[in-house]
Amino acid sequence: MNRFVTVNPGECIDCHVCEVACVLAHGDGEWPAIRQQFRPRIHLVKGCGPVTCRQCNSAPCVASCPTGALAFSRSSVQLYEEKCIGCKNCLLACPFGAIEPAASTETVSKCDLCQQSEKGAPACVASCPTQALHLMDEKALAQLQHSRQHASAEGRKHPATARRAARLLDKPARIGARKLEAKARKQHFHEIYQGFSPAQAVYEAERCLYCAQKAWCGWACPLHNAIPDFIRLAAQGKIIEAAELSHQTSSLPEICGRVCPQDRLCEGACTLNGRLGAVTIGNIERYITDEALKQGWRPTFPSVEPRREKVAVVGAGPAGLGCADILKRGGVQVDVYDRHPEIGGMLTFGIPSFKLDKQVMVNRRAIFSEMGIRFHLNCEIGRDMPFSRLLEEYDAVFLGVGTYQLMQAGLEHEDAPGVIQALPYLTANTRRVMALEEDKRQPYISMKGKKVVVLGGGDTAMDCVRTAARQQAKQVICAYRRDEESMPGSKKEVANAREEGVEFMFNLLPQFIELDKSGRLSGIGMIRTVLGEPGSDGRRKPQPVKGSEFVLAADALILAFGFQAHEMPWLAGQDIRFDRWGLIETGVGCYTTQTNNPKVFAAGDAVHGADLVVTAMAEGRRSAREILAMFAQNGAVKEQAS
Repeated sequence: MNRFVTVNPGECIDCHVCEVACVLAHGDGEWPAIRQQFRPRIHLVKGCGPVTCRQCNSAPCVASCPTGALAFSRSSVQLYEEKCIGCKNCLLACPFGAIEPAASTETVSKCDLCQQSEKGAPACVASCPTQALHLMDEKALAQLQHSRQHASAEGRKHPATARRAARLLDKPARIGARKLEAKARKQHFHEIYQGFSPAQAVYEAERCLYCAQKAWCGWACPLHNAIPDFIRLAAQGKIIEAAELSHQTSSLPEICGRVCPQDRLCEGACTLNGRLGAVTIGNIERYITDEALKQGWRPTFPSVEPRREKVAVVGAGPAGLGCADILKRGGVQVDVYDRHPEIGGMLTFGIPSFKLDKQVMVNRRAIFSEMGIRFHLNCEIGRDMPFSRLLEEYDAVFLGVGTYQLMQAGLEHEDAPGVIQALPYLTANTRRVMALEEDKRQPYISMKGKKVVVLGGGDTAMDCVRTAARQQAKQVICAYRRDEESMPGSKKEVANAREEGVEFMFNLLPQFIELDKSGRLSGIGMIRTVLGEPGSDGRRKPQPVKGSEFVLAADALILAFGFQAHEMPWLAGQDIRFDRWGLIETGVGCYTTQTNNPKVFAAGDAVHGADLVVTAMAEGRRSAREILAMFAQNGAVKEQAS
């Protein structure tokens, strides 16, 4: 008989390590470049364990294949992708549904019992932390049958119970970071979450199951941080080693530890999530770098030969900083240009200080400067310097300019006094907190004593309501057109806002802006909604309820609907193309982040639309590696020519 993989469901802990190991085994041990390429040949069914090809003896898939792409070999049904024509006959023939089409729709994918692990067993079997998976053949199956028969005859239970799983999951409950009481934290703009003490860090770090070196949490992180390994080092008190490891994959670990939505990324993927509470990965990540810097550590990188090439980075946000970091580590001279007086972009001027202390960004600028990255702040390309000059003076230019165009509500009187856009409001407040000179284009607005209504349900809306509460607004209301479950922002931020006295009104759709006799905002016309059928984006559309109209009185209305691509007239005539949403088109050259102008690369929100800090940084780092690859290729061509 053919060999096949079996699972003991009682030992499976739903860690997804088998899926990760499968993908890595078929990808030379490297993480897939894009998420669509994460296609394991074994699939975890929660509560039941993994499901995979049973390697049938009389395999109908083999019989149905017209090209010989499926064949018996090495006691299993092997797949030869080069012979597959994508006819899908095998999908219909498989009784277990274990074969599926590849993303390209040209080939299929199935388990072929890879032998690529160090133990010689399939990667999924070798990597399972509870040994719930077993490679079975006729002999092993007979032994299992006999042992169970004997156990049944003697009236005892078979020993295949959840012993290893129970031991592995025997961990204390999550405590997490402590935060200031709402009454106290509303009086200032300091960070509300307190950093870990060494004892707290060790407590949380020791809760990690260390499912695998490359675990599900690492895949959920866009940077693919070595999470289990830096957590283990933290548990051992090896803070400097942990910081060095953390900086290998992240340019801003202490910042991501503060502002990343871990509940949707690494912590959401933690095996303990839903059991005893996920390991507080974000707080540990923050602790590691904060503590290492306190001890005088600074990021180091291998000595590299300085290159002759120079690169200009436009935008000192997470994409630009991630790009500059990797380029500098590759020996390239890097100059970063930004229109703001401090680095960080949205990190500094869009995220309030109670979530990210701005001194953290100031410290990070000092670190980057020590590395040799040169910053040109208060310098707006297109106003203070033409883009053409960058093309003349540098060997490549990276655009990490983000998205700053505010989305409109489409209501009349949006420009009336009392109606405010989220970003100018947050930016001006941050400049006041940082004691920076006020920008006359974005003046500071105080909500003290006012009834404030914020429209929106994302993190930007939460930043606005919590800022207004700290400015001593009389009343703060967040009005959202769907229900609470449909809010796109962090659940943690919603909870924090509620604790700070923010009121939430759901299923409300704005209809008009009401003005008083002087032409100033006095209220927002609302209509109640119910959720209808899902739209093209999969989200249920709010449907107005006839006859439910009313006016919600307000002294100030903040529009927090998110951001979209802003106009960049300074790129006109530079052979850079934009799509219909105003986003920069990339991938038209030899590299995924290269624009139509071969000297210009772009990544982050300006390419993919508003997204996460960590996503933008990951894309910026990828672009830097592509720029380095271009330099190497150009150098090789010149060497051959000479």
